[in-house]
Amino acid sequence: MRLQSSVNSGQLAYGLRAYMKVKQLVITINQRDSQALQRDFGISTAVADEIYEAIDDYFDRGTKVSICPEMEAFESRGKQRPFVDIYETDDGVLGLECILFADGEPSEAILHLEVSETDPQLSLYYKYIGS
Repeated sequence: MRLQSSVNSGQLAYGLRAYMKVKQLVITINQRDSQALQRDFGISTAVADEIYEAIDDYFDRGTKVSICPEMEAFESRGKQRPFVDIYETDDGVLGLECILFADGEPSEAILHLEVSETDPQLSLYYKYIGS
């Protein structure tokens, strides 16, 4: 559940830091590298299989899945929502909703994540892929 829909400057700075980590996550998902998902993101094999199943539900086999270019990530001008939306959850954690791209074009699939910071490291927590 969202507490706020507008992004403040602190959230944007945090979001920009998280962008590169999300980009790497999506690259790893696209490569279907379950070992790297476990090692780099703490995603179990069972959850990786769930992710691949969701990807297969949204995209044809062979589609390159990615996220938008960094310069367009948080920009909402001229569209209904930004490609990467940041919001604060009831728990005070920042959530990210990232529109997934199919062969370089926005799709209806949205990657839902939560982000937290422990010491200077950012951690991503996969929630689900929906629309």
